[in-house]
Amino acid sequence: MDSNGAIALASAVESAASKYNDLPVSVTDAVAQIIADRIVLQQAVAKTPGGIVTVKEADRRVDKVGGAFHDICAAWASLAEFLPQGQDAQVLMDRVFSDGRRFVNLKVKEEWAAIETKLSTIDREGLATRIDAIGAAPVFGLLAQMHAVYGAVIGTTAAPEEAPEVRDSKDALLDSLRAYVIQVAGTVKRGKPETAMRADALLRPVREWEGTKPAKDKAGNEEAPAGAASGPATSEG
Repeated sequence: MDSNGAIALASAVESAASKYNDLPVSVTDAVAQIIADRIVLQQAVAKTPGGIVTVKEADRRVDKVGGAFHDICAAWASLAEFLPQGQDAQVLMDRVFSDGRRFVNLKVKEEWAAIETKLSTIDREGLATRIDAIGAAPVFGLLAQMHAVYGAVIGTTAAPEEAPEVRDSKDALLDSLRAYVIQVAGTVKRGKPETAMRADALLRPVREWEGTKPAKDKAGNEEAPAGAASGPATSEG
C-alpha cells in the first residue's frame, strides 16, 4: 500500500468510528493514534517534492510534457531543409510521433501504452543522440520520469520507492491500523450480537480495502491490517 492508500484507509476508518459515541477506551485510543499518525504522514508527504500524485494530476503532467516534447520536435522538423538538427527532428517525427499529438487525448492506460511504445522506440533505435542534437534531452528525461510515475499511479507498473521519512510515517500508520483491528475484534462478546454488528461496521473500511486488492497481492502482502478480511472473532465474557 502506498501513502495515498494508507491515508485514504485511515480516513475511512476514522469516519466509521466517528459514528459511535460509546466505544471502549481501547478502541478510542486506537483511533486517536491512527489520527495522529495520519497527520504525521500527511505532513511528511507535503514536504516531499511532488507530494501524492493523483491519476488526474499524473495525466495532466504527462499530457503537458509529452505534448511539449512533440512540439519541440515538430518545430525543429519544420526547418529540416535548412538545418541538420531539423533533419534529426524529422527522423524523430517519423519514428516516434507518426501519430502526431493524438496520444495525449487517449484514455489513461492507452496513453501510457502509447508513450511506453515511443520510449521503447527511442531506446531500441538509438534516437537519443538525435534528441540531444535538438537540445530536447531535458524534456525527454522529464517525460521518462513523468511516465514512470504515471504508470505507478494508474497501476500499470510498480510504485516508485517513497522517501524514507514518508515510508517510515506510512509504516507507523499501518501499525496503528493493525492495532485498531485487534482492539475492535476484542470488543466482540459471545451472546451479544450487537457487539459483533458494531465491530463489523468499524472494520468494514479495512475489509472493503482488502477486497479491492488484486488476488496476487492478497497472498503475500504483509502491509494489510490483518484480521479484518474474515470478520471479527468472538471473545468470551
